[in-house]
Amino acid sequence: MIAADFSLAYSIELPRPWIIAWAVLALLSCALVALLRTRLQRLKPWQKCAILSLWVHVLLGCLIGAVQIARGGPGAGDGYGPPIAVTLLAGDLDATATQPLASASTPPAAEDEELNAAPAQQAEMDPAAAEPDPLDAPELVAQPAPAAPEPAAEPEATEPDAPHLADLDDPPSAHAISDQTAVTPPPDAAAVQPPEDEAAVPPLVAAQQPAASEDAAPTPLAADVAPAESAADGQVAVAAAAPAPAPFAARFAPNRTAIAEAGGGGANTERAVARGLAWLASAQEQDGRWDPRRHGAGRELYVLQQNRGGAGAKADTGISALALLAFLGAGQTHRHGPYAMCVGPGLEYLCRSQRPDGSLAGQAEMFAQMYCHSMASFALAEALAMTDDERLRPALVAGVGYSLAVQHPTNGGWRYRPGDTGDTSQLGWQVMALRSAEQGGLTVPPVTWNRVDRFLQQVVRGQAGGLAVYRPEEARPSRPMTAEALYCRQLVTGRADGGLSPAALAEALDSLVGDPPSQRAVNLYYWYYASLALHRAQHVSSQAAAAWRTWNDALTQTLLALQREDGCWPETCLWGGYGGRVYTTALATMCLEVYYRYVPPDEPPSGVARQRDWRDAVPR
Repeated sequence: MIAADFSLAYSIELPRPWIIAWAVLALLSCALVALLRTRLQRLKPWQKCAILSLWVHVLLGCLIGAVQIARGGPGAGDGYGPPIAVTLLAGDLDATATQPLASASTPPAAEDEELNAAPAQQAEMDPAAAEPDPLDAPELVAQPAPAAPEPAAEPEATEPDAPHLADLDDPPSAHAISDQTAVTPPPDAAAVQPPEDEAAVPPLVAAQQPAASEDAAPTPLAADVAPAESAADGQVAVAAAAPAPAPFAARFAPNRTAIAEAGGGGANTERAVARGLAWLASAQEQDGRWDPRRHGAGRELYVLQQNRGGAGAKADTGISALALLAFLGAGQTHRHGPYAMCVGPGLEYLCRSQRPDGSLAGQAEMFAQMYCHSMASFALAEALAMTDDERLRPALVAGVGYSLAVQHPTNGGWRYRPGDTGDTSQLGWQVMALRSAEQGGLTVPPVTWNRVDRFLQQVVRGQAGGLAVYRPEEARPSRPMTAEALYCRQLVTGRADGGLSPAALAEALDSLVGDPPSQRAVNLYYWYYASLALHRAQHVSSQAAAAWRTWNDALTQTLLALQREDGCWPETCLWGGYGGRVYTTALATMCLEVYYRYVPPDEPPSGVARQRDWRDAVPR
């Protein structure tokens, strides 16, 4: 403690005119309050607030006019009072002089705990806005420092407390890797190369020169890469690939068309997927991204009674991630397949767009930034899980660390900005990204899944608990949020029924099949989640099998009819004005990849495979 006492003696007297003025203002204030309670009682609350606000500003103006800095001293002139006398009583000046000044500015222990609990939030939000976490989350593990020391500390230097998140030898900029496989670009799509001024980013695309030695070279994939479409059936060729985790194995199966047919798809759906991927490849920019604005994004301003200001116009990372997910869903990676020259630059673009705090939102604005981050994390996670390419790990580690840091500690969800209480729409993309990151070898702490489960419990609605709302404070459930919540439960619990009771699952199924896909009301966002959830639940019960049969029949007929000649799906649908044609084409393509996108090797054939009526539909 500083051993010094200060004594400040002063005396201020207001002139008589000011005393009279303040008395009048006090009387007027009382009169105004009386009027608001009598004659002005019928005014609306906002009108009363406006009147009171104006009057308070009048009082503040008078107060400012009455306050004058006290001054005094010999010859100082007129003031509002006598001179101010300041006396320093030297109690222990020696102790004061030797006392360290840093002790007076040491933050409280509570602030230290808050800063250590969420380091990645500090760049985006005021630390005071963070709420205390009732669950003790593990501290984030520090990433290894770069090869060349940086003058400033990296904000993402701490990551979730998990061995896999810290298991890095070098950052992405410390080594450039060249693969040995030659890649043939797809037809109707120019080979995408990163600009020369971005040569510092490590290339992810397979290089066309041999490696220095066989020991250092990655395992050769396929000697000959098939063209993007075969002349026989127009389907994407599937080349042999290194073994992938079980959920992704069917994407690389040589008999993928047969797998699609057994699940309810077939040659027609595979041709539609091939045409969709060809269009996405042709729409890619030279720097590896997909430009939302060039394809109709950012034009929708008012959907579901909210003006989002054309949020998708700058959502380059999110829209690019959706396009990459469509390629990855068909078994096309940056290490193998005819679209490697598209996937590689796209992944490089996402890595270049990462902020120092780990966010992958790029330049996206408020309504799109968290979507963009989770979608981009999702794409990087799937690419890492499918290829085991360690060059992707640092960016994914930082992205997952950011997601863990900005998860709301008590609500358990995510929303537009760090610190916002969550919503179900944001939750789905974060859950998919985190589960895919686990497939890539990262460890997500249990507290994160406990919070997700807590959020899902808050959005439960319906008589049996099978429906879901957008936000916990809402009362009316919706089908898109019911589909998304059901799929999130399936991912969190690892069960096809999502851990729901039979009655709750039946309630959810009845709700979803009550609004199947149709050309009258196109909502690809809803169809994407409902397709994933219903496909996964189809073997739980006879009702679930019938629900998937009904849904798949409507989905395939509608999507095949809506696809344009050039392979894209039009943006004239709900949310299409935000994301544009890249958004709609990527989601529609992933809907048609549902038959093998996350199919375990031992999954039995779908009962839909016995239905043949929809297969006569021919794309326009």
